[in-house]
Amino acid sequence: MQVTPGSVTPLALLNNVDVQIPLYLDAYFLKQPLIGMHPNDNTATIWLNSGDVINLIKAHGNPVNLVDFA
Repeated sequence: MQVTPGSVTPLALLNNVDVQIPLYLDAYFLKQPLIGMHPNDNTATIWLNSGDVINLIKAHGNPVNLVDFA
């Protein structure tokens, strides 16, 4: 995923050139207006629309699976 330990983030999937890594998210994720995450480096946090994050990862080609963990 080409990130340092402790920097794991859904955005790291954009480094997965073989698009073989699926993303599993709690369905609660979509109920949040904004999600804070590391931009592939844990020295900063960016806030993104949860739907935009999912659409970005899907557009890259990685499967996104929403699961109700509640």
